[in-house]
Amino acid sequence: RYRSGAPPARWVLDEQGTAENSARAGGLILPVHRPVLRADASLQLVMDASSSMCVWDRLLGELHQVFRQLGAFRDVQLHYLHEGPDGEPALGRRLEPEPTGLRSADQLGDPTGRRVTVVVSDCAGPLWRTGQAHRLLYRLARHTPVAVLQPLPERLWSRTRLPVSYGALHRGEGPGQASRLGFTGEG
Repeated sequence: RYRSGAPPARWVLDEQGTAENSARAGGLILPVHRPVLRADASLQLVMDASSSMCVWDRLLGELHQVFRQLGAFRDVQLHYLHEGPDGEPALGRRLEPEPTGLRSADQLGDPTGRRVTVVVSDCAGPLWRTGQAHRLLYRLARHTPVAVLQPLPERLWSRTRLPVSYGALHRGEGPGQASRLGFTGEG
């Protein structure tokens, strides 16, 4: 149900609304347009490509299939997050390192806010140890929703490099779909 704060990409003619408006206007045709909201957002599924994540590659394939079949996203992209030669996060198309095919992870950013990012990681690899993964998540979260899907059981979360905060996520105060999300931590 994610709706970006950005204006809709497309509008279509609302025939029922146009007919009602035109009838009230005494025959003058007053078209009514409505935004196309379904499948407005795209999803990027990003898997941490550290050595400890190899066992979760099948999970990523299944998630990719489920998200594509939902019909809730215009597009579903799949990326692997590697540690580049300079220690910075880099993107590849495969779980195995591709020294020549890596791209900057900054390509994941989307200033329009129409792209949702889901990172699948155990939060224990080299990018997490150096803090590069944290910095990447903060950069991405400035413009678009970002979620980390932790495949480990909850009892192991405290042993990872991503701090755990328990609480409730809620929609903040504001006009309609553009309101910000809020988080209330458990005390």
